Amino acid sequence: MPAFTDIPAYVRDAFTPQMRRVVEHQLDRLNGRADSGGDTIEAARAEYRDERSFWNVGGPVMHETRDTRIRAAGRDVPVRIHRPRAADALPAIVYLHGGGFTVGDLDTHDRITRVLADVSGAAVVAVDYALAPEAVFPQALHETAGIVAHLAAHGEQYGIDGGRLALAGDSAGAMLSLGSTLLLRDEPERVGDEAARAFASIRAMLLYYGGYGLADSVSARLYGGFWDGMGADELGTISEVYLTDAVDRQSPYVNHLSADLDAPLPAAYVIGAELDPLRDATVALGARLEIAGQDVSWRVVPGVLHSFLHFGRMLDEANEVLAAGAMFARRRLME
Repeated sequence: MPAFTDIPAYVRDAFTPQMRRVVEHQLDRLNGRADSGGDTIEAARAEYRDERSFWNVGGPVMHETRDTRIRAAGRDVPVRIHRPRAADALPAIVYLHGGGFTVGDLDTHDRITRVLADVSGAAVVAVDYALAPEAVFPQALHETAGIVAHLAAHGEQYGIDGGRLALAGDSAGAMLSLGSTLLLRDEPERVGDEAARAFASIRAMLLYYGGYGLADSVSARLYGGFWDGMGADELGTISEVYLTDAVDRQSPYVNHLSADLDAPLPAAYVIGAELDPLRDATVALGARLEIAGQDVSWRVVPGVLHSFLHFGRMLDEANEVLAAGAMFARRRLME
């Protein structure tokens, strides 16, 4: 069984004290859990849900939470709408969960979405987009863009002001958030008739530790392993099961650094983790948006791992960047 001391010294010595506590907790749980029953995708999803259940305990209480479905890209997509306060029409943050495009659902990121709703004062619409390998690129992208377009056109059906939207996501969800925004800007006709005005409704993007098409980097060579599920084999699975056609990996909706980042984009709050193989992708995107003169706030959080947003029960940095992102969106949504 893996031990804390099996983590390379240059990684574990860089942890903040709270990040070390989180990793020790995670390893204790990993070493103490029963056999999941196999290496199937169903087992992986069940294990991910079980692991995240600890981190979802507590957090803000919503005024109202509603589970429903929105039709997009030929599928009735499950969504969860958190409303932090009573109002006829609230602005909304559409949240897209991480999980390598293969795991994750409305429950695994529920505390994150409630914190965003509570601090921002906006409704949060969490999206249970189709996962790989059952659905490959661009299905999830078209679903998420379609839901944004639907809310822009019909937000009043959900008590949402369709003219004041933001997109947010972590990891794979950050990639889908930026990809959906670019798709709605550059090719709305691929999304459908409702998409024409959707891009103009997006006031902000909250992008947490995504991968934006950087092919190689220092951070990719230094970080990732059994301690965070971000080893080279795990990351390679994304290409194998989600980006099944090599051409897809060059799409500007996946390789975002190849997209036109000089043309107008919503304000962006971009956060990376220092000890994450995807760290340099955040640096590249943040710097590129800054050079382009976009409204962007970006930084890399020291001493933390990929997925640190989940660990708010133990990790102050998770709560800080969630609250800061929520306030970043709040200011743009209230303009």
